Amino acid sequence: MIESYYNQLRESCKKYFDFDDGNFERLKNITFLKEIKKGEILLDNYSKAKYIYFICKGILRTYYLGENGEIYTKNLFSENYFSASKVSLLTKEDSYLNIDALEDCTLIFIDYDKYKELIDKYNEFKTFYINYLEKNWVIVKEKNEISLILDDATTRYENFVRNNPNIENRIALHHIANHLGITPTQLSRIRKKLNK
Repeated sequence: MIESYYNQLRESCKKYFDFDDGNFERLKNITFLKEIKKGEILLDNYSKAKYIYFICKGILRTYYLGENGEIYTKNLFSENYFSASKVSLLTKEDSYLNIDALEDCTLIFIDYDKYKELIDKYNEFKTFYINYLEKNWVIVKEKNEISLILDDATTRYENFVRNNPNIENRIALHHIANHLGITPTQLSRIRKKLNK
């Protein structure tokens, strides 16, 4: 069973770079597999991030806490995605993001410092890293930012569902509403209108 989770990781890595067997073994050597219970907090905003999480099974939420305890959901990640507090990993400062599990999860923890050592030693890891950053930190991030400014709530919801099939049947809808920057009531109206 463990091997199937690592095969899942390898297939997801191929979207950015196809590691040969030797380099994939090097990647595996800096990881461990862990089961996480629904509601468990992986990282809070008083801790320094150490890991990148690859989601084999389940859903993770990254969110900010406002001064009065308000929650602002930045991202919802499901199977075959990577999640982390990237700023904390890069700066070595306490995270301003929180990460928790919205379902029971099976995760592969990737040690970020050891991964950086692999980047310094092997060009393949550097290529993977650059390709990943370009797609997710530049292309996807920019599209999402433009969508938040230009698209109405219905379009944002439709895009979210298209990019995250079946997620709305797995988690509480208020998490999705919060992520889209709308109220649960607005989301309910949008869903009713689209289901007519």
